[in-house]
Amino acid sequence: MLTAHLFEVQSFIVHADGSEHHQVQKHPVRVTKKANELRTGRLLLRPLATSDSSAYLDIFSDARTLQYWSNEPISNLTEAASLIQQDIEWSESDNCICLGVALSDSNLLIGKITLFQLNVQNRRAEIGYILDRRQWGKGYMTEAVGWLLDYAFDVLKLHRLEADTDPDNLPSLALLEKFGFSQEGLFRDRWWVHGKWHDSVMLGLVEKDYRKYVTKVAGIDS
Repeated sequence: MLTAHLFEVQSFIVHADGSEHHQVQKHPVRVTKKANELRTGRLLLRPLATSDSSAYLDIFSDARTLQYWSNEPISNLTEAASLIQQDIEWSESDNCICLGVALSDSNLLIGKITLFQLNVQNRRAEIGYILDRRQWGKGYMTEAVGWLLDYAFDVLKLHRLEADTDPDNLPSLALLEKFGFSQEGLFRDRWWVHGKWHDSVMLGLVEKDYRKYVTKVAGIDS
């Protein structure tokens, strides 16, 4: 388990002779679909709410943020409310976990992260995420993806995760490969969006490769 993915519990132990000592214990965080929120440090991963519609408009109306997204930008608050309601209903289904990514100090929604196409028989799912471009370059999505991968492999006991991204989306490719994802193929003309066809790079991560990544990072942190 990655040190960055642990939370600390501090306590004072009082002994029978009256002496005491300070103790810090680190415990892995576990998320379930019923959890109200998960704090990752700088971020709060939480269920989406209709009150997030304004933030959704900021994110999903921005052409640069959606440059490699599979849908066109929205243009008004009504569309934002409809989109967020779709995601809320999607998250309530049996094959999807969709969490808003918010700043922990302000609860401002800056993106979302999703585990979907959950396949119980084959212990497989797909990961997706989006982050407001005004928050790019701060390591937020690295933090959020790390938590979701822990949850997928440690809690859901999945064997394999998949992702697809535009081959020109180099930051997303770098993020996925940082966690051990490998490029497994190219799907040509997979998405029609922004008035043209877009290819998809297909990536996969199996549990044993993720464990290698965790072991490597744990060795660096120790």
